[in-house]
Amino acid sequence: MAPRHPDRPHPETVAAGPAPAGTDPAGDDLAAYLRAQATEFLRALRAQREHGNGADGAAEAGRALRRSARRISAALHTFRALLDPAWADAMRPELAWVSGTLALEHSQEARLDRLLLALHRLSGSTPVPVGAVVHAGAPAPVTERGSLTVGAAKAGALLERRITLARTRAHSAALEALGSARFHAVADRVALLASDVPLAPG
Repeated sequence: MAPRHPDRPHPETVAAGPAPAGTDPAGDDLAAYLRAQATEFLRALRAQREHGNGADGAAEAGRALRRSARRISAALHTFRALLDPAWADAMRPELAWVSGTLALEHSQEARLDRLLLALHRLSGSTPVPVGAVVHAGAPAPVTERGSLTVGAAKAGALLERRITLARTRAHSAALEALGSARFHAVADRVALLASDVPLAPG
Protein backbone atom coordinates (compact mmCIF):
# COMPACT_ATOMS: atom_id res chain seq x y z
CA MET A 1 0.00 0.00 0.00
CA ALA A 2 1.53 3.31 -1.09
CA PRO A 3 2.32 5.79 1.72
CA ARG A 4 0.16 8.85 2.01
CA HIS A 5 1.62 12.19 1.12
CA PRO A 6 1.50 14.28 4.35
CA ASP A 7 0.87 17.51 2.48
CA ARG A 8 -2.10 16.30 0.44
CA PRO A 9 -5.71 16.32 1.56
CA HIS A 10 -7.27 12.96 2.23
CA PRO A 11 -10.95 12.20 1.58
CA GLU A 12 -11.45 10.85 5.09
CA THR A 13 -10.61 14.26 6.58
CA VAL A 14 -14.02 15.48 5.42
CA ALA A 15 -17.26 14.10 6.80
CA ALA A 16 -18.66 11.37 4.56
CA GLY A 17 -22.14 11.54 3.12
CA PRO A 18 -24.04 11.77 -0.13
CA ALA A 19 -23.12 14.75 -2.27
CA PRO A 20 -25.91 17.25 -2.94
CA ALA A 21 -27.16 17.31 -6.51
CA GLY A 22 -25.10 19.51 -8.80
CA THR A 23 -22.00 19.59 -6.59
CA ASP A 24 -18.52 18.16 -7.12
CA PRO A 25 -17.49 15.97 -4.15
CA ALA A 26 -13.78 16.23 -5.02
CA GLY A 27 -13.99 20.01 -5.20
CA ASP A 28 -15.90 20.13 -1.92
CA ASP A 29 -13.27 17.99 -0.19
CA LEU A 30 -10.47 20.14 -1.58
CA ALA A 31 -12.21 23.35 -0.52
CA ALA A 32 -12.67 22.01 3.02
CA TYR A 33 -9.00 21.02 3.21
CA LEU A 34 -7.77 24.39 1.94
CA ARG A 35 -10.03 26.26 4.34
CA ALA A 36 -8.66 24.19 7.23
CA GLN A 37 -5.04 24.83 6.23
CA ALA A 38 -5.72 28.54 5.73
CA THR A 39 -7.18 28.65 9.23
CA GLU A 40 -4.04 26.93 10.58
CA PHE A 41 -1.88 29.48 8.76
CA LEU A 42 -3.77 32.39 10.33
CA ARG A 43 -3.69 30.78 13.77
CA ALA A 44 0.08 30.25 13.51
CA LEU A 45 0.56 33.83 12.33
CA ARG A 46 -1.38 35.14 15.32
CA ALA A 47 0.70 32.97 17.68
CA GLN A 48 3.93 34.16 16.08
CA ARG A 49 2.95 37.79 16.60
CA GLU A 50 1.93 37.14 20.20
CA HIS A 51 5.21 35.42 21.07
CA GLY A 52 7.39 37.94 19.25
CA ASN A 53 11.04 36.95 19.70
CA GLY A 54 10.35 34.41 22.46
CA ALA A 55 12.51 31.45 21.45
CA ASP A 56 10.21 28.49 22.11
CA GLY A 57 6.79 29.87 21.23
CA ALA A 58 7.97 31.85 18.20
CA ALA A 59 9.90 28.86 16.85
CA GLU A 60 6.89 26.56 17.14
CA ALA A 61 4.63 29.17 15.53
CA GLY A 62 7.15 29.59 12.72
CA ARG A 63 7.18 25.85 12.08
CA ALA A 64 3.37 25.75 12.00
CA LEU A 65 3.27 28.73 9.63
CA ARG A 66 5.79 27.11 7.31
CA ARG A 67 3.98 23.76 7.43
CA SER A 68 0.57 25.20 6.53
CA ALA A 69 2.05 27.31 3.71
CA ARG A 70 3.76 24.23 2.31
CA ARG A 71 0.59 22.14 2.52
CA ILE A 72 -1.54 24.76 0.80
CA SER A 73 1.05 25.08 -1.97
CA ALA A 74 1.20 21.30 -2.42
CA ALA A 75 -2.59 21.09 -2.69
CA LEU A 76 -2.67 23.90 -5.25
CA HIS A 77 -0.13 22.02 -7.35
CA THR A 78 -1.71 18.57 -7.03
CA PHE A 79 -5.31 19.67 -7.55
CA ARG A 80 -4.75 22.59 -9.93
CA ALA A 81 -7.37 21.20 -12.34
CA LEU A 82 -10.06 21.69 -9.68
CA LEU A 83 -9.09 25.31 -8.99
CA ASP A 84 -9.06 28.62 -10.78
CA PRO A 85 -5.69 28.10 -12.55
CA ALA A 86 -4.70 31.77 -12.68
CA TRP A 87 -5.29 32.13 -8.95
CA ALA A 88 -3.44 28.90 -8.10
CA ASP A 89 -0.46 29.78 -10.30
CA ALA A 90 -0.18 33.23 -8.71
CA MET A 91 -0.53 31.92 -5.17
CA ARG A 92 1.98 29.07 -5.22
CA PRO A 93 5.19 31.14 -5.68
CA GLU A 94 4.20 33.42 -2.82
CA LEU A 95 3.57 30.49 -0.49
CA ALA A 96 6.91 28.97 -1.56
CA TRP A 97 8.61 32.27 -0.70
CA VAL A 98 7.03 32.26 2.77
CA SER A 99 7.97 28.66 3.59
CA GLY A 100 11.45 29.03 2.09
CA THR A 101 12.24 32.20 4.02
CA LEU A 102 11.05 30.71 7.30
CA ALA A 103 13.04 27.52 6.68
CA LEU A 104 16.42 29.26 6.42
CA GLU A 105 17.07 29.54 10.16
CA HIS A 106 16.15 25.90 10.75
CA SER A 107 18.42 24.78 7.90
CA GLN A 108 21.37 26.58 9.51
CA GLU A 109 20.68 24.84 12.82
CA ALA A 110 20.54 21.46 11.10
CA ARG A 111 23.75 22.26 9.20
CA LEU A 112 25.62 23.05 12.41
CA ASP A 113 24.39 19.83 14.00
CA ARG A 114 25.60 17.77 11.04
CA LEU A 115 29.00 19.45 10.82
CA LEU A 116 29.71 19.21 14.55
CA LEU A 117 28.67 15.56 14.57
CA ALA A 118 30.98 14.84 11.63
CA LEU A 119 33.83 16.71 13.32
CA HIS A 120 33.48 14.70 16.52
CA ARG A 121 33.32 11.45 14.58
CA LEU A 122 36.48 12.30 12.66
CA SER A 123 38.28 13.16 15.89
CA GLY A 124 37.05 9.98 17.60
CA SER A 125 35.40 11.91 20.44
CA THR A 126 31.90 11.89 21.89
CA PRO A 127 29.53 13.59 19.41
CA VAL A 128 27.40 16.58 20.30
CA PRO A 129 23.74 15.49 20.63
CA VAL A 130 21.73 16.36 17.54
CA GLY A 131 19.30 19.19 18.28
CA ALA A 132 21.51 20.76 20.93
CA VAL A 133 21.67 24.05 19.01
CA VAL A 134 19.44 26.81 20.35
CA HIS A 135 17.68 29.58 18.46
CA ALA A 136 19.21 32.85 17.40
CA GLY A 137 19.85 35.26 20.21
CA ALA A 138 20.41 32.55 22.83
CA PRO A 139 23.91 31.42 23.91
CA ALA A 140 25.24 28.38 22.07
CA PRO A 141 25.59 25.17 24.12
CA VAL A 142 29.04 24.24 25.39
CA THR A 143 30.43 21.34 23.40
CA GLU A 144 32.69 18.64 24.78
CA ARG A 145 35.97 20.10 23.64
CA GLY A 146 38.07 18.29 26.22
CA SER A 147 38.10 15.15 24.09
CA LEU A 148 38.92 16.99 20.86
CA THR A 149 42.37 17.68 19.48
CA VAL A 150 43.44 21.31 19.51
CA GLY A 151 42.87 21.59 15.76
CA ALA A 152 39.44 19.98 15.92
CA ALA A 153 38.43 22.21 18.84
CA LYS A 154 39.41 25.31 16.87
CA ALA A 155 37.53 24.05 13.82
CA GLY A 156 34.45 23.42 15.97
CA ALA A 157 34.59 26.90 17.45
CA LEU A 158 34.95 28.43 13.98
CA LEU A 159 31.98 26.42 12.70
CA GLU A 160 29.82 27.57 15.60
CA ARG A 161 30.72 31.23 15.12
CA ARG A 162 30.11 31.24 11.39
CA ILE A 163 26.89 29.25 11.40
CA THR A 164 25.52 31.06 14.44
CA LEU A 165 26.09 34.30 12.52
CA ALA A 166 24.32 32.85 9.47
CA ARG A 167 21.46 31.65 11.66
CA THR A 168 21.10 35.08 13.24
CA ARG A 169 20.98 36.67 9.80
CA ALA A 170 18.35 34.14 8.67
CA HIS A 171 16.31 34.91 11.79
CA SER A 172 16.49 38.64 11.06
CA ALA A 173 15.53 38.03 7.42
CA ALA A 174 12.50 36.01 8.52
CA LEU A 175 11.35 38.77 10.87
CA GLU A 176 11.83 41.35 8.12
CA ALA A 177 9.86 39.19 5.68
CA LEU A 178 7.00 38.75 8.13
CA GLY A 179 6.72 42.52 8.42
CA SER A 180 6.89 43.20 4.69
CA ALA A 181 4.09 44.36 2.41
CA ARG A 182 4.61 41.22 0.34
CA PHE A 183 3.91 38.95 3.30
CA HIS A 184 0.89 40.99 4.35
CA ALA A 185 -0.50 40.56 0.83
CA VAL A 186 -0.02 36.78 1.10
CA ALA A 187 -1.67 36.73 4.54
CA ASP A 188 -4.64 38.69 3.17
CA ARG A 189 -5.09 36.18 0.36
CA VAL A 190 -4.87 33.26 2.78
CA ALA A 191 -7.48 34.97 4.98
CA LEU A 192 -9.81 35.11 1.97
CA LEU A 193 -9.04 31.46 1.24
CA ALA A 194 -10.26 30.53 4.72
CA SER A 195 -13.77 31.51 3.67
CA ASP A 196 -13.83 31.39 -0.13
CA VAL A 197 -11.93 28.82 -2.22
CA PRO A 198 -11.77 29.78 -5.93
CA LEU A 199 -12.70 26.47 -7.55
CA ALA A 200 -12.71 25.99 -11.31
CA PRO A 201 -16.07 26.88 -12.90
CA GLY A 202 -18.50 24.17 -13.83
